[in-house]
Amino acid sequence: MSLAPALRSSTALTPRQLLSITHLFADEPRLKSFTDADGDDSGRRWYQLARTSRVQVWGIYWPAGSATGWHDHGDASGAFLTVSGTLTEHWWRSGEQVRQQRPGVGRPFTAAHIHDVRNTSSEPAISVHAYSPVLDVMTRYALRDGELWVTGTDRDGDDW
Repeated sequence: MSLAPALRSSTALTPRQLLSITHLFADEPRLKSFTDADGDDSGRRWYQLARTSRVQVWGIYWPAGSATGWHDHGDASGAFLTVSGTLTEHWWRSGEQVRQQRPGVGRPFTAAHIHDVRNTSSEPAISVHAYSPVLDVMTRYALRDGELWVTGTDRDGDDW
């Protein structure tokens, strides 16, 4: 798939196009800095790898046992690719669904997607995430009695 026409367009990129972008960034040298962070495994760390007016790309380091918590991505569609380690995605579609993502496995999603990504393994993981339009808000949820309940909102510039 050629991304050139999509990148010249003024519309948001599709989830499949975003997944292609995550593959382009999988060998990004800055991702190595996550493994060189002097053994700090206190929590997830993220680094913005690229941003234009229509797309945003992040690298995320996941220490063992870390998780995002249930959230959506506002109006943004997205995709993420596991680069190293194993991540487990819990997502909501008429109930909780689960899938593991090993290195090289990616996941595109629409703006309606609600999920909780976790590193349940004993080893760290690294992933690349892309969003379009750019990510400016995330709604947080809690799972209670088999239903998702809104618990808050995170905003770009305030919470990340």
